Amino acid sequence: MRLGAPIAALVATAFLLAAPASSAPERLARNGLIAYSSEVHAAELYLANADGSGLRRLTDEEAPSRWPVLSPDGSKVAFGSNREGSWNVYVMNVDGTGLANVSGDAQLPWGFDGYPDWSPDGTKLAFTANTAVDGSLDIVVYDLRTGALKDVTGGPADDLRPRWSPDGTRLAYGQADSSGIHVCVVNADGTGLKQLTHAAGWQFEPTWSPDGTQIAYTTWPNQTADIFVMNADGSGAHDVTNTPRAQDTQASWSSAGIAFRSTRDGIDGVYVMQPDGSQVRRFSAKTEFEGDPSWSHDGRQLVFMSGRDARSGIVVSAPDESQYRELTKGPWFDNSPSWSPDGRRLAFERSTSLTASDVYVMNTKGGALRNLTRGRGLSWAPAWSPDGKRIAYVHFEGFGGQVWVMNADGSKKRPLTTSGSWNDHPTWSPDGTRIAYSGRRGGEDDLFVLDLRTHREHRVARDAESPAWSPDGGRIAFAGYGANSVASDICVVRPDGTGWKQLTHATSDNGAPAWSPDGRELVYEKNYSLGHDTDLYVVSADGGAEQLAIGFNWPQNAPSWQPVR
Repeated sequence: MRLGAPIAALVATAFLLAAPASSAPERLARNGLIAYSSEVHAAELYLANADGSGLRRLTDEEAPSRWPVLSPDGSKVAFGSNREGSWNVYVMNVDGTGLANVSGDAQLPWGFDGYPDWSPDGTKLAFTANTAVDGSLDIVVYDLRTGALKDVTGGPADDLRPRWSPDGTRLAYGQADSSGIHVCVVNADGTGLKQLTHAAGWQFEPTWSPDGTQIAYTTWPNQTADIFVMNADGSGAHDVTNTPRAQDTQASWSSAGIAFRSTRDGIDGVYVMQPDGSQVRRFSAKTEFEGDPSWSHDGRQLVFMSGRDARSGIVVSAPDESQYRELTKGPWFDNSPSWSPDGRRLAFERSTSLTASDVYVMNTKGGALRNLTRGRGLSWAPAWSPDGKRIAYVHFEGFGGQVWVMNADGSKKRPLTTSGSWNDHPTWSPDGTRIAYSGRRGGEDDLFVLDLRTHREHRVARDAESPAWSPDGGRIAFAGYGANSVASDICVVRPDGTGWKQLTHATSDNGAPAWSPDGRELVYEKNYSLGHDTDLYVVSADGGAEQLAIGFNWPQNAPSWQPVR
């Protein structure tokens, strides 16, 4: 997928507002069950000393929490969470007591509220909020003593992630408009708005230096994110991380240096560096997914988001959320369930660590699990053959991922693809003679079909991922991009490459489509870029309005619709 798409989606507003849950049509409820991965504790908040010692977990909810900031005296933490069905701003004591819903207290409408920051005197919170005045996201300041709420930006643009200046007189933030996202400053009373960055693209996530003379921010100079530093008037901007092969984001500046989030070790983690970019050290353990770092006022502690306690299990339910059953639950990540043709078994992937991923099979009525791949390399993305005798999957050993096949009992494993550095997401044609998959060729993921009789592959669509073959064999659904897309959409194409059609027109990424047994609908996951949540939606196979199918307060991913039984 295109690297810029998640960032482009930030300029839109609609994707922030997931539709409230409603009953799906009765026909959907009769159309079998959907299996999917349900993730809990996906983003919990932690506090630790600057050297990594004294780690403490601050939140313990199934719904994710993000963007933590400590009060100036260190006694409270403000953060965003969707524990009540939409993203709200909360405050609680660091011992977990005294939880207060600031968005509710401020009587803000249902929508997206997030990215809080404390005023230097600890009496106010600035954050991004949907005020419903004009439908845009504004920077608001809420007085915790009086309950007074002030919209300090207004206007049609979306205003993101405010940060107070050290003297409490100004707020820096990112303002999104048709030209991108730019760092702006405004006085705390709403006057004196000034745009500081003017380069094409996106500059946002500002943070002030302790003396207020400089601002660090995130921008994309070479298709990957770097941390830049500029003077507080916008002059003298320069790159202090310069990592063309990694994403450096979410800077937080204190007297102890700049903390930031980076992918330079292969998994998102929190790092600390000096303001000139020197003396970089990883704060997070190399096996932990972490981000959203924020310093305490004195630079002695960091509060951050961590996925160290995240778990996912396989769940089945009807598209109207009825008949809900948890099939797996434990200290692991279960993902990508795939129904057997008779609807009685599920194959899925289980990851117990970053270096362990295997394909398992289970009976949906209960019974023992069976590990089919048993730890040789990494194996994932299982897909049943139409006759139920074989399972295609992706296998990785040392370099590259290729599509393999094995018997349904785990015997006779062998590779099906050898071309390209990465082939993923296999899906069988209904007659069992072909397999479609996404293949990386020249840095781009395209949709390919492999004929199992001739062992020849041909490209069906470009810039495409997560294919799913329709029950009648006439079309392949996938996640791709239209001519004017700002995010990935659900598209369909015929197996010969003709008949390409875009079904959704999203402002946040849609992916992982799966067909209903009757071939009339597609279920897929929708990713809300700001909150990094996912829900399952349904759309007609001919296009039309998207409809929320399964949307709990924690992420749901990788749906698979039960075949006709």
